[in-house]
Amino acid sequence: MTTVIECPTCNWQPDGEPHWTCTCGYSWNTFETRAKCPKCNTQWETTSCPGCGKSSPHNDWYFDSSIPKEPDTPEIAELKKRKKKLEERLISLGIKNYRVSHLPYLDYSKEEFQRPYDVGCRLIILNAISYSVHNLDDRPKIIEWLKKEKLWEQVSNNEINFLNQSKPNEDVLLDLSWKIESSILLGWVLNLFDNLHDITQECSDEVMDAFESKIPELGAETKDFLRDLKFRPLDQIYEENLLNELATTYFRDLMFSGKSDETQIDRVVSFERHQTLNWVRKFQGINEWDDTDTST
Repeated sequence: MTTVIECPTCNWQPDGEPHWTCTCGYSWNTFETRAKCPKCNTQWETTSCPGCGKSSPHNDWYFDSSIPKEPDTPEIAELKKRKKKLEERLISLGIKNYRVSHLPYLDYSKEEFQRPYDVGCRLIILNAISYSVHNLDDRPKIIEWLKKEKLWEQVSNNEINFLNQSKPNEDVLLDLSWKIESSILLGWVLNLFDNLHDITQECSDEVMDAFESKIPELGAETKDFLRDLKFRPLDQIYEENLLNELATTYFRDLMFSGKSDETQIDRVVSFERHQTLNWVRKFQGINEWDDTDTST
């Protein structure tokens, strides 16, 4: 018999690290001792999973790999395929112990997405906002252009305030300067280019040049660009959203655990992607740009 140890809920497998702490304060790899604390001899009946956070009877973690399992339905098989791909991406980024425990979490069929046209409008607006941060004197021309192109109705209240303020404060300018990352991301959502730049760094000049070659210049007509936009495959958009959602969860957990960041992820880039894709998929029914947050 070949024994496999894995979480009964999410299939996370122990990595040899001392993730478990007894009430006596001793930390160890519980699978080295069948859940018995080496210090105080307490025998634990249940074991929590570092990957999904669920607890299961300790004995349920041990499987005989020689016993064939019931075949999955095509739907379950597809969700497991998505789960494996997402978790492999997380591990490659340094997020080693986060697993999807609820397969329906990966099913995007009931999600309500924005229209490609509205995503295109938001892309243009965010690009204009990012430009305006570095060219404050050009804001009246940007306003005039957005109104002329009938995009002004889709400019958010916070963006309107920025475009009209005589002296925006530095925090506002810093926040809005990152919206170029959101605009580029929406270009990827609309399949204007094949790949996103690496999440470990902000966009390069080369990425910016390639992006700008695909969208209307500031001040130019936008009608033709907006007319025929289409999304890339929805499973790719949804996976990218979940990846950055789990990255947000990871970084928030670090704040409470005091552990060091083991990733090379640029947190601001990931935050922008998470927030932007929450808007694209109308997360929790939110439709307005200013109301979109990074809840997980």
